[in-house]
Parts: sequence; structure tokens; C-alpha cells
Amino acid sequence: MPFYRYYCEKCKKEFEFFMKMGEKAPDCPDCGGELVKQLPRIQIKGSSNSCSSGSCSGCSGCSTHA
Repeated sequence: MPFYRYYCEKCKKEFEFFMKMGEKAPDCPDCGGELVKQLPRIQIKGSSNSCSSGSCSGCSGCSTHA
């Protein structure tokens, strides 16, 4: 079962729930308002921009070395 992120527009809080796929979104645990599903956060390994940190080794994908 994956984690899903939800945002409550009424109380402006974010929540994560461990739920089955296709399961109905719960109500906000704080105020009872309707929760809106958020896009998942995805982190890609090695996606940081090393050129801006000054540690670039001359990669071809870097605009500094193009």
C-alpha cells in the first residue's frame, strides 16, 4: 500500500495516509474538511545541479560548459 499526500484547503494543512489504491480519500482529521490529493514528491538520484555548487567536472549537460 502506498502513501498518499492530501491537502486541506479549509485548515491549510498537509497530511499523508497509508492507503490502498483507489480507496476513498478521508476527511481532514483536524477540521473534518474535504482533502485534495496532491502530486507525489519524486526525488531523482543525482538530480542536483552540481554546476551551481561549483563542483562541476565539465559535464556536457551543463550550460556553464556548453
